[in-house]
Amino acid sequence: MNSKRFSLLVAAVFAGGVLTGLVVPRLVASWGDGPGELVIVSGVEDGEGGARQALIDLWNETHPERRARIHLIAGSADVQHDAMVRFAKGEEEVEADILNLDVTAVAEFAEFGYIAGWPSQQVPGQLLNTLLEKPRESCYHDGRLWALPFNTDAGVLFAHRDGLGQPIAHTWEQIAARGENLPDPSGNPVAAYAGQLDDYEGLTVNALEALWAVETEKTGSVADTPLGVSADPAIWSEAVARLYGRNGPGRVVDPASTTYQENETTAAFLEKRIVFMRNWPVAYRTLVETTDQQATVTASRIGMTPLPGPAVLGGQNLAVVAGSAHQDDARELIEFLASEPSQRLLMQVGGFAAATSATYDRTEIKATHPYAATVRAAVESSRQRLPTPYYPRFSEEVRALVAEIRADGKVPPDLEKRLQDAAEGRLSPR
Repeated sequence: MNSKRFSLLVAAVFAGGVLTGLVVPRLVASWGDGPGELVIVSGVEDGEGGARQALIDLWNETHPERRARIHLIAGSADVQHDAMVRFAKGEEEVEADILNLDVTAVAEFAEFGYIAGWPSQQVPGQLLNTLLEKPRESCYHDGRLWALPFNTDAGVLFAHRDGLGQPIAHTWEQIAARGENLPDPSGNPVAAYAGQLDDYEGLTVNALEALWAVETEKTGSVADTPLGVSADPAIWSEAVARLYGRNGPGRVVDPASTTYQENETTAAFLEKRIVFMRNWPVAYRTLVETTDQQATVTASRIGMTPLPGPAVLGGQNLAVVAGSAHQDDARELIEFLASEPSQRLLMQVGGFAAATSATYDRTEIKATHPYAATVRAAVESSRQRLPTPYYPRFSEEVRALVAEIRADGKVPPDLEKRLQDAAEGRLSPR
């Protein structure tokens, strides 16, 4: 979104009372470097329009004595995680007060003393009651509150409406059937579907969603297990075959998706190389902003539906660095950013999925986000990745198992033990 269009949109948001409940005298463009500055370490914003920075500007205008700024770190989710650990340990030049953590990192950072939880007498009960259940649960570890959501997320299925009829198909059988009836392979689309299969956290997410979908189809539900995922070899075999399009004729999965992260999948969808795309809801804003200028693709021809099975809960949670000298101020800033008015701006301007329930009922949100109900349903039916302090090790093992099954066509007999060892931070012999 260009700067002029963003400024007009923010002005319209404020004029329309979208931020009711916040004092909004004006936006400011920068921040100072005073001794009381609060530093939020965050990955590069994946929404549109600088919505997060707009909220920081609002905070600075109304709290000039406790100004804040965002210190951005680039890279994949895995790269950002490693950087967050260094900031938490005080190993970077910048002294951080708040970390914008992936939801999977809360247990790890709490367990190892990197972040400070809310004292029992300061827990914001009223604010917690406004949050959707799944995002709220992701903020706890061992029964204690450690963070609050900056935004939530859950995977959804995008589709080009052309030739799909109504309602848009969203079971795996329907996706696969589309792949079996594609036109000349020399043209577009080249495949029915693509997700994120590059070797990073996105592959873990896609694998878990495939495992949960297959289990749901076979048993009617996803069992609550200590590992958060089935260890049934038949389910793993089918899920891996599905990930790579090896369970049927035709061109079901784009072979190039083994190199795709979120941006590459979005590009393939925009170029009509695929009919269906697994991605996060924030991609809709990117599609709308881009397709407004493309005659071959229009926003009205893009559909969004649930995934074939439960989606992975995504999003980022804000937590106070244990070594921060400004912990009370940091908690107040976090509560400001997690509040319903702030969540409205993040969704309205940035396209982020809001963590607050009431946001989805707002008239202005429904008007600008025709799939708000789909996003909310995806979040409400989502599942958390295993909340273990050793999640990075667990995620790495999931990807290793997927790679082995893909290469050998066989499920390792020690699959469950390897997952259990990883969940507890141990290396398994291979």
